[in-house]
Amino acid sequence: MSKGTGPFSKLYNATISAIDKFVPEVAQPLWQSPAGPKTVFFWAPLFKWGLVLAGLGDALNRPAHVISVNQCAILAATGVIWSRWCVVIIPKNYTLLAANMAMATLQSYLIYKHLKWRSESGQAAYSFSDSYYPEPSWDDW
Repeated sequence: MSKGTGPFSKLYNATISAIDKFVPEVAQPLWQSPAGPKTVFFWAPLFKWGLVLAGLGDALNRPAHVISVNQCAILAATGVIWSRWCVVIIPKNYTLLAANMAMATLQSYLIYKHLKWRSESGQAAYSFSDSYYPEPSWDDW
């Protein structure tokens, strides 16, 4: 339960109290867990996996010449940085750790995919014509 006294805390506490009545006995250990669905420790990894799935979609479908190295590098760095944070906080959040490590790994693969395309094609900048991905006037390197 939230310890706040504001309107959102009151709404949250009322919602959780109402849902508490419907949680089956079998699910109570998860429900009452310090990293359970009542806390941010549950919801943060759930939404972080959305970024991992988006990166997986890029890895499978996006042509190498339209991958942004800068964006992938930043996402990989945040995955590494937040992975450390996941094991420092109490309670340790291993689900978020897995999501961050997956994001760092996947974004590193996308960087590799783009750099491999650059070295194989001899391209230092974009030179393509694709109707789905407009050609930028600058290089993201």
